Amino acid sequence: MALAVVGQLTTMVLLMIVGFLLSKVGYLKDTKALSIVLTKVAVPANMVVLLQREYSHEILIGFLKTGGGTLFMCVLGTILFFVVGKCLKMDFPQLGLFAGGGVYSNVIFMGQPLVTAMFGAEGLIFCVAVMFASNVYLFTACSVLFSYKCGTAKPPAKMVKDAFCNLICFSAIIGVFLFVNSISLPEPLYNALNYASTTTVCLSMIVIGSLLASAKVKEVLKDKSVYIFSFFTLIVMPIATKFLMSFLLDGVALGVIVILMATPAAAALPSFAGGYGNDEKRASEYVFVSTVLSVITLPLTAKFLC
Repeated sequence: MALAVVGQLTTMVLLMIVGFLLSKVGYLKDTKALSIVLTKVAVPANMVVLLQREYSHEILIGFLKTGGGTLFMCVLGTILFFVVGKCLKMDFPQLGLFAGGGVYSNVIFMGQPLVTAMFGAEGLIFCVAVMFASNVYLFTACSVLFSYKCGTAKPPAKMVKDAFCNLICFSAIIGVFLFVNSISLPEPLYNALNYASTTTVCLSMIVIGSLLASAKVKEVLKDKSVYIFSFFTLIVMPIATKFLMSFLLDGVALGVIVILMATPAAAALPSFAGGYGNDEKRASEYVFVSTVLSVITLPLTAKFLC
């Protein structure tokens, strides 16, 4: 299983290099448009396609447990990162970015290729559960953490609306509805969604590569807090997930949630945090270091924890 992850990571790194080079030579100056295509088209289409399978009550229960377990681990992880941040003498808004960013993992962009390599099509439905739960947590708890003392806090009604009224949540709900009722999409519609979904891995890795190209490496590597952030994100969180979720899940569902909780900080963290007035530069540093180190830690997680 670890070898499968190494192979998939090698492919992903090569695509990141493409994004890195495109950014360095000036062909890709802004990834905003690519990010919009990913979050508004490719990822939602992907979630519907992944749930196009024969209904199974056992899989549905596993899906719901995986989603609930993801929310539990996000809450627990936030508390853990908050305590660690306090020990590092952080205060808001930096503390909010540290605590929220620690559980805002790169599930949406890196989830599918990792899960496919490790568990095949069987694991993808549980991948959708983690994506859905993570997205809800991002727009609720993380938005509060990122905006606190930045003067950009949203009203509770707006926060709930953003959490559930977005294309990722809509697509997951539609996908689950089709799955539960054993409804197969017409072939032309399925093919269109499938073609759109196949761009997810390529575009997401190019976006991450472009983001890494903008990082000031020497400056980033001098800051010990980014290593502490990466240690807890890439090592402590998957170990804690394995231990605690083994009481709720087993088999493929457990393996999926463990490997996804071991992914680095999300590529969208800088833009999301910056949208709330938080430190976009520091968020980029968290993404850079955790993404680079994940090339080493993800195969180890797959070998010893999954």
